[in-house]
Amino acid sequence: MSVNFVSAHDVLAAHADAKVLTIDFFDTLVTRAVAQPTHVFAVMEEHLVTTRGDEWRGFAVLRVRAEQTAREKAARTNAVRDVTLTEIVTELVDLMGLSADVADFLVGYECETEVSLARPVQFGAAIAEAARARGMTVLVVSDNYMSSEHLVNMARAAGYSWLERDDVIVSCEHGGQKFNGKLWKAVLERAGVEAQQILHIGDDVHSDYVAPLAHGIAAHVNDHMRRSHRDMGNTLPAVLPLSRIEANVRDVAQGEEWNVAEVLGAGFGALLVASQIVDVRNVLGMRDVAGVHFAARDGYLAHKVWNMLRDRGVQLPAASYTAFSRSVVWRSTLTSLDAESVNRFIGENELLTVERLERRVGCSLASQHARSVELSASDARSVLVANAEAIVAACATLRQRLVTYLERQGMTTPGHHLVIDLGWTASTVADLAELVGAHTNGAAAIEARLTGVYWDASPNRHRLAMHGFAMDEFHSVDDNLRMLGGVKLFEALITAPHGSVVDFDVDCNPVFVETEPEISAYGSVMGTIAEAAVAGALAILEGTHPSGVTASDITGSAIWAAMMQVAHTPRADEVALLSQVRHVTAIDHEGSGTVLVADAPLAPSSLPAARLPDVYDTLIRNHWLQGSLRQWGAQADTRWIADEIHRIFAYMHPQWVQPPLR
Repeated sequence: MSVNFVSAHDVLAAHADAKVLTIDFFDTLVTRAVAQPTHVFAVMEEHLVTTRGDEWRGFAVLRVRAEQTAREKAARTNAVRDVTLTEIVTELVDLMGLSADVADFLVGYECETEVSLARPVQFGAAIAEAARARGMTVLVVSDNYMSSEHLVNMARAAGYSWLERDDVIVSCEHGGQKFNGKLWKAVLERAGVEAQQILHIGDDVHSDYVAPLAHGIAAHVNDHMRRSHRDMGNTLPAVLPLSRIEANVRDVAQGEEWNVAEVLGAGFGALLVASQIVDVRNVLGMRDVAGVHFAARDGYLAHKVWNMLRDRGVQLPAASYTAFSRSVVWRSTLTSLDAESVNRFIGENELLTVERLERRVGCSLASQHARSVELSASDARSVLVANAEAIVAACATLRQRLVTYLERQGMTTPGHHLVIDLGWTASTVADLAELVGAHTNGAAAIEARLTGVYWDASPNRHRLAMHGFAMDEFHSVDDNLRMLGGVKLFEALITAPHGSVVDFDVDCNPVFVETEPEISAYGSVMGTIAEAAVAGALAILEGTHPSGVTASDITGSAIWAAMMQVAHTPRADEVALLSQVRHVTAIDHEGSGTVLVADAPLAPSSLPAARLPDVYDTLIRNHWLQGSLRQWGAQADTRWIADEIHRIFAYMHPQWVQPPLR
């Protein structure tokens, strides 16, 4: 077997005695203009809802379920045969409560949609053409519910004018499939040559390599087109912007290695950055705005694209790039030191020196402890309590420096200001709004424009106007928790080449702290993601993206779908890439950070089941939850932990698109 990037010429040259080339159809000879097969149904749903009404919402995911049901029923009487499209649609009509006369329309419409999305696979086209030029017979062998006539129609739409129906051997017409071996008997009969004179090309290790080899047929696997696949059950029109971009990236990268960081940036990153700008432009079209302020560091990439658009003549107001952070804004609001604020300064399990404590609170501390000796959380808190007066004074001075900085940024100009940030609880922007409002006697007001807002943001609503583009706290509890599972990932990916602001100097300039983990991550991964995200976002907003995705496709539901596709159903290559990244979240933004993909518990086979809720809690608070579970699920000794967490916390199952109630 070979899954390397071997040319079509070299594959044929290695099988000089072959007289017949058999080739798999989907993802080997023909692909689609979407990232995975089930997104075809999302294209159908989008059109059906537009032309026939809201009762068609949920069509795509129900189409997936209908196929599963049809296969289960077929297996009860015949374990080797494949189902037909008609059988699938019969189940779909029943699931959706539709009249039987709609079935023929749906069969025809699915075939029509598949044909419209058909694209050639470069490797498949090259090897088929080379084989034909050599005088070989070329046959299509496919495990599929579509008829041979339909596959020919798709092939011709993709440019294979030479393919005839007699050249297609498809499982639904032959009572068996490649993977269970029965279809290979039909192949041998049709080929009319000995098995050793046949070369098969496909994309599945078992069906296209192990199974044909068992019948004496040589085989080669090229799985490049599968690189864009995620969990097949998650399909609805909202996935299509990311799907079309990922399909375009996949097609461009045919026949070569792809840079996973570039793929992440070109798809997910570009959509998220573009959405921040689309959201602001929507507001500008509805009301007068005194100022637009992109937050450091979550708004760094969007601010960069904003200025690029301005440089290209797009009519946009000047926008600031304003440095503030949770720790700085919170410290500036402190007027007393109580048990709660002391605890927020120091995490329960942190070990801190007096030197680091001083940087964290912004003043010198009197202490009996040596300045470079690590103190327990309890001892460190005692030091802060003993220096309460000095800390409160330092906070007041910080407040003055911060206000002066905000004045320079234009945030205190009378009127309505937009602050663009990722999210998630909005407490930081709420504190900032309170600070600006108090300083200007209410003349300047802040509105938070956030990518996602977690449900506990409600207490902040009395302090500022707030909008979550992709998610707000009125979404379901399950979706809120799914988002929390990916927050660390989102913050790590959409970032800046500089550290977080931890103070303002005597001239009221922001003081950034640089940590080795973040510098390393930007140099190896995040910088590549950022570059691709900026280029992709710019193309989307200018209407020049090769996938056809434009600013009009950027909706809250589309961005939510992109967030879930990547954060909740990551591919193995994404998990492998990001497992090397550490995310720094300490209040002073110092330290070695926390790995995005968590290490599995020690001695996993003896981990008590009663501890699984604690494991889940640690993952959702400190790590990228689904990335961690994917890694654990791929290993034999930790798979049971991932499976049990999915079972206990059902909303963390890979299925994030829920079928509608019927």
